[in-house]
Amino acid sequence: MQKPLLIIGNKNYSSWSLRAWLLLKAFNINFDEQLIELFHPSAIPILDEHAPTGKVPVLVYGENDEKVTVWDTLAIAMHINDYFTNVDVWTGLSRSETKSNTSIRINSAYCQSIVAEMHSGLMGIRSDMPMNIRAIAKIQPSAACLKDIARIEEIFADCLKSRSTDSYLFGPFTAADAFFAPVILRLQTYADASDIVLKPTTKQYCETMLNNPHLQAWREAALEETRVIKEDEAGEILSVVGVLADQR
Repeated sequence: MQKPLLIIGNKNYSSWSLRAWLLLKAFNINFDEQLIELFHPSAIPILDEHAPTGKVPVLVYGENDEKVTVWDTLAIAMHINDYFTNVDVWTGLSRSETKSNTSIRINSAYCQSIVAEMHSGLMGIRSDMPMNIRAIAKIQPSAACLKDIARIEEIFADCLKSRSTDSYLFGPFTAADAFFAPVILRLQTYADASDIVLKPTTKQYCETMLNNPHLQAWREAALEETRVIKEDEAGEILSVVGVLADQR
């Protein structure tokens, strides 16, 4: 099978690109990446060629009549689970283990459900707290945003209640961790600066995710970017890190 190409947007801002990229990295899938500039004319030819919706991320491989195109992060997760890995992305376990008992099936269903919930909902936090990795920013969170944070903390607490302090949501890394990774980065940008008090379990899970080497690599790359996209800047920017830090 031809090595797939993942087309993504600016790493500082593109939360959906991060989800797909992190999923591929975490499950040891060998791929190339092509980064486009969000909301920039240079991206149009690439999106016209590969992205039916005009959005990223997009996973493509094969040529001509055999070209496979997968758009939307949830579709990418399902596709790589079907065709690119022997480890189940919903449980982080081998295929043989996933059929062994009811508790694993319960975890798989839970993982799929919260991934879908993140994919289709939680619009309050996504609206008030756009991903902006380089920044520390103060906002006035809406009621919808605070409700979403409460729901996210409920999910984290429920998943982690019987696990070690450094665990991912279901023990091994799963699609759920990839889908909630941008939430972790959003909380890092806005929570403390906006006087949003997080529960200890949430803080511990944030630390676990921020120590993930793949997420660290994405963050380091984001901090090397220089483009500022006004559409994705929110609140009062208190400080920035990375290459733009000296320009403030």
